[in-house]
Amino acid sequence: MSRRLRFISLTPDQQPIVNDAYQHGEKRALRRRAHAILLSHKGHTINQIRDILGVKRDTVSTWLSQWEKDGIEGLQDKPREGRPSLLNESELAVLQQLVEEHPHQLPVLHAKFQDKTGKVVSQDTLRRAFKKNGNSCKRVRRSLTALRDETDFRRTQGLINALKEWEDNGECDLYFFDEADFSQSSSLPYAWSPVGKPWEVTAYSRSKRLNVLGFLTRKGSFFHRMTTESVKTETVIEAFDQFAAQKSPDAFAVVVLDNAKMHRSKAFQRKIIDWMAHRIHLVYLSPYSPELNLIEILWREIKYKWLPLTAYSSFDKLCEAVKNVCDNYGKSNSITFA
Repeated sequence: MSRRLRFISLTPDQQPIVNDAYQHGEKRALRRRAHAILLSHKGHTINQIRDILGVKRDTVSTWLSQWEKDGIEGLQDKPREGRPSLLNESELAVLQQLVEEHPHQLPVLHAKFQDKTGKVVSQDTLRRAFKKNGNSCKRVRRSLTALRDETDFRRTQGLINALKEWEDNGECDLYFFDEADFSQSSSLPYAWSPVGKPWEVTAYSRSKRLNVLGFLTRKGSFFHRMTTESVKTETVIEAFDQFAAQKSPDAFAVVVLDNAKMHRSKAFQRKIIDWMAHRIHLVYLSPYSPELNLIEILWREIKYKWLPLTAYSSFDKLCEAVKNVCDNYGKSNSITFA
């Protein structure tokens, strides 16, 4: 006896719903099920749909039945009950308290948790619970935030935002100034490598330094000066003089800089009037506010993303690589500031 053929017949109202699920469904499983319904509507048999989608015949039959019973909702994934949590709410609260007390000492935290709760669990279980509690494991950062005056910081932040609006309205060119040093003993970036064969570069306990003094805008302009000499007040003054010389005389430039001693020295202060004659105005950041200086982002990108690992093989190659990156900023590499 031949098996009775089974087809889905979609109404004009149902067709766009299934089409939308097939073309734009969030999950692949929904798109496949919707595809099966459309194929059935077009006259394909269950066996043909099975071959087209590469699934079992019973699977296709189940999809058709789910559509007939619940419509588009029948094609959605059903909620699944996960494995019960090994830790209850009170134990998670104890764990969170211990994380705050021992954030980097997992063995100590593990022992104290078992002592306080009497529950024996693995360290992997605790790691999963950390994430469930909204924690993540990241490198501890050194920060100067605790040293700054928050009121002064907010005032400076508001000033910087106002200057950005000026620049957006064409009333000024806004530059962020800072110095950065590069050496063969600098911190190295993370890099992908075959398991058991990590990248290696020669270790240097001491290395010559390349110093870069830069003026960065949000619009893709980057003026810089490089030197292998120590950066002193005279070096910074010379960089500002060169910046003033290359700047359009008609443009009004605002330069944001930090409170380094070189930027506050008497010799530097005496030059401010000269630079104002070139329509250059200086704005000092509030103390301990490096995050307000956008050029800090550029230094991080260069050091940890844009420099090739081969740059660290010799000081000459490092200088060449840094120069190449800086000279081609806005072409090969750039930063989009929000």
